Amino acid sequence: IISLACLNLPIEVRYAPENLYIVGLVPGPNEPSLTALNQYLRLVIDDMLVGWHDGFYLLRTALHEQGRLLRVAIANAVCDLPAARKVASLAASTSKKFCSVCDCWHPIDPKDRQWRCKLGKSDFENWGSRDVSAMRAAAESWRDASSEAERERIFVETGVRWSEMWRLPYWNPTRQLVVDSM
Repeated sequence: IISLACLNLPIEVRYAPENLYIVGLVPGPNEPSLTALNQYLRLVIDDMLVGWHDGFYLLRTALHEQGRLLRVAIANAVCDLPAARKVASLAASTSKKFCSVCDCWHPIDPKDRQWRCKLGKSDFENWGSRDVSAMRAAAESWRDASSEAERERIFVETGVRWSEMWRLPYWNPTRQLVVDSM
C-alpha cells in the first residue's frame, strides 16, 4: 500500500483510516523487482512536484471561504527495511554499502581491508554521514548510463540506483527515509 498522511492534522487523528489517502496498491503476489516500484512512485511524485512548485488551490475550506493555496511535500517515507531500500533504490542491508544514513561499509572481498567502520562497532559519534549530493549524482549517473554493465558498476561502487524520489528537489534519504521497526 502506498498511502499519505496529512502531518497538519493533530497526531491523535492523523493516522486514522479515514484520514489516510491511499495513493496506490502494488499488486502481488510477489514483491516488485528492484526498480519496478518506480512506475508506481512516478504518479505520486508527479503530483508532489506540482504541489511543491505551484501548489493546489482549494476553492473553499471550512476556515477559508475565499479558498486557500496549499503546498505539499513528502516529509518522510516510512517503510520496513526491504521496502525502504526499494523506495529509495539503495543497496540491500547485506551489501557493501549497507547503511542508508552513514558512510559505513564493509568489504565483500576478504582482501579489502580499508574499513571506514566495522560491522558491530557502536561508536556512532565517529561515523560520517553519507554525502547526499554524491548519492544524487550516483543515482543520476545510474539513470543515464548507456549499458547494464555500467549501471551495475555504478551500483556496486555507490550502492545507489535511480529512484523517482530523486525527482523531488528536497529528497534526502539519509533524513527522510524512515525504517519502521514493525
